Order: sequence, then C-alpha cells, then structure tokens
Amino acid sequence: MTFKRLEIYVWWTCNQRCTYCMEYRNMEEVWHKKVSKYDILKTLIKYKKLWYNHVTYLWGEPFIQKVFLDALKIWKKLWYTILVATNCTTLHIDNQSKDTLQYIDELLLSVQAISIKEQQIISRTTNYVNWDVVFENIEKYWKWSFLKTNIVITQDNKNKIFEIVEFLNKKWVKNISVTYPDIEMEYYWKEHTLNKIAPKYTECMQKILPIIKLCKYHNINLKLPDFPFCVFPLDNIWEYLKLTDDYDFETRLKIIHTWEELDRWDLKDVDSLPRERSHCYKCKWCKYVSNCWWPSKIYNELYWLDEINFIK
Repeated sequence: MTFKRLEIYVWWTCNQRCTYCMEYRNMEEVWHKKVSKYDILKTLIKYKKLWYNHVTYLWGEPFIQKVFLDALKIWKKLWYTILVATNCTTLHIDNQSKDTLQYIDELLLSVQAISIKEQQIISRTTNYVNWDVVFENIEKYWKWSFLKTNIVITQDNKNKIFEIVEFLNKKWVKNISVTYPDIEMEYYWKEHTLNKIAPKYTECMQKILPIIKLCKYHNINLKLPDFPFCVFPLDNIWEYLKLTDDYDFETRLKIIHTWEELDRWDLKDVDSLPRERSHCYKCKWCKYVSNCWWPSKIYNELYWLDEINFIK
C-alpha cells in the first residue's frame, strides 16, 4: 500500500513553553479555539477517500486535549496508522497511558532533559516528566510498533546530551534524533537565541561525535536533522550525510498539511527543506550542495560561517 500521510491538529496548545520553541506565540493566538469530534471525523473521512492511510498529530501537546481520546478512537475505526508526537507530561499517569496508548501505532517522544531541574529550565514550567515511569507505562500498555525519541540540542542541555542518549539506550530505544533548534530572530531576540537556543555548530560537534560512536556500538538508528552535514569532519563524509537526512524528499512530498490545506505533491525538493535554509556563499562551490540541508539563514548573524567546510 502506498504511504500517504496526513497531518492533523486536535488543537494547537501546549502545557510547556520551551526555550527553543518558535510556535508558542502562534499557540497563544489560537488558544481559545476548539475542535469537535465532528470536525475530526469530517476531515478524516475526506482524506480517507483520497487514500490517506497514515495520520500524525503534532505541534503542541495532544494528550492535554479533552477530545484527544475520542479522536484516537475515530482514527483507529477508519484504519489509519497513527503517529503521535508528545512531550510525555501526562504519560507517567497510569490511567492516561492505559486509555490512550492502545490506539497509537507510532510514538515520537520529545526528551530534552532527564532531571527535574533541567526539564523545568528548558520547559519554563513546573512540569516534570518521570521518564522511568513513562517507559514502564509504554511497556505495559503499548504494542511497540515504532518508537522514536527526539532531543533538541540547546544551550541548557548540550552538556547532557550524551547522558540522555545513554539513558534512552538502557530503555531499549533504538531510534533517536538529535536536532538542531530552529532559529527565528523575530520571535526570540539575539540575546535569548545565543544564551538559550542555538549552540555553535562546532560546539555541537564536540558533543555529537561521541554520540555517533555510542550509537554505532549499540546499533541505534541515529539521525541528526537540521544540521548542515558540511560542519562534520571531512572523513566519512557520506556517513554523516546519511545521518542528517532525517526526512527524505519523497516522504516530505507526501504530506497534506491540514492547518493551511496545503497540498505538497507539487512542491520541488528545494521547497520542502526544513526550517528556513539557504545556500551560504561557500555552497556554490561545493559538489555536495544538492545533498546538504545547508545552514540556517540566521546562523550567520550569530556566529559567522567560517565553520562551513565546502568541498570542491
């Protein structure tokens, strides 16, 4: 069966205000809006008739929505494969996990920190996720179809990334991504961006290269989305290229984005790149330019571009 993925929102709210998140302002603007079971059913039937078979809930935190459990039941009755992205702030609650996980096929967990102190610094809330209990509940109530964790590397957790990956390996998580944060200077000013959000690429590499070795040793499928691969060491360059390509072009083109009703089938590869990317002045001489995600447009305003290793 052809994979066709639908992105849908039960609604766009979250119970965290993460230091790196660029969407909280947008969430605040639509916080009062609600969606009903009828709205969800109407959307799902519409796209089911177009042979969509995979539905993803993302942006915000789905488990805090009152209608979310009903939405899961509707999706499953229509035979969608269901992926849910979550910060897990409620999955350590036994009843919540028991009621919802039985309907979910794929889980994407956002893990930015393990300790209470670091979680609360990054989330800018008093929330705490007991990750040991979360994984206990996942083991009890979930079918283990596909599990992946994503770690956004920030100024506050960069020295703990290796420790987080070690912890996840002990929980038998075999799909892990370490993602470079989005940079949006219009929302967070330069001071916040430098102090809280975006470490320098070379600084990230000091933390990530040992993680690459660790993941190879433990047979973990590691991805490094949103890093331009030309900041990696030049040896084994093709290996690093594969790690940065977290979302292959073919998959990115098979998305219906219900927020904007944007049909992405007609987009070209360059239009489906993640997060505001652009060629830097060095890219025009690089033979790998068509394969690389390239640096963020804003990066040059923070650190310059002398780290970029273009290859003639």
